[in-house]
Amino acid sequence: MRLRFNKVVRTSIADELKKASTYGGIGLGLLGYSLKAPYVLLAAFLWWITCQAIANLLLAMEDDEE
Repeated sequence: MRLRFNKVVRTSIADELKKASTYGGIGLGLLGYSLKAPYVLLAAFLWWITCQAIANLLLAMEDDEE
């Protein structure tokens, strides 16, 4: 089974992922800063990078020409 999303759906999902990366990164960053826990700050950075990478991969996909 292949999932196919058109360009509008991929753009919408990418926008939501970018929002989730921003808010999640801010939340984890504040938590790590308040707990003085560097591993939580690292998790915030990794969360942000992962969400941004997935969003950019979704935006880079091209539609099949069938």
